[in-house]
Amino acid sequence: MLTGLFFGAILLLLLGVGGAVVLPFLIIGTVIWLVFLPIRLLFHLTFGLIGGFFKLIFGLGGALLGILLVPIVLVVVGIALVGALFATALALLTPLIPIVFLGLLGWGVYRLFVRPSPAV
Repeated sequence: MLTGLFFGAILLLLLGVGGAVVLPFLIIGTVIWLVFLPIRLLFHLTFGLIGGFFKLIFGLGGALLGILLVPIVLVVVGIALVGALFATALALLTPLIPIVFLGLLGWGVYRLFVRPSPAV
């Protein structure tokens, strides 16, 4: 139990030292962010309007393209689902093929040895 307390104390000491090392970098990063804030605001105001216009154009174009392509995609997905259903049914019925062949062989032997009744 003392070992856990000892390692916990060492960990807290290391985290405290790490925090003391990181704190100046955090303050410097905040100062740089505040110095460049007016420039960032200017760029956002000027290019934000142009970017908003392009977002509107591309958004409307994407919506139109979606309206045109959704029916085609739905038809393709429907065909794929029907094909998958057919393949699944075929995969489930494949192990029965030998039994069907044995049944056909028995039917053939039966038809070979049974004479048809004479016509009345």
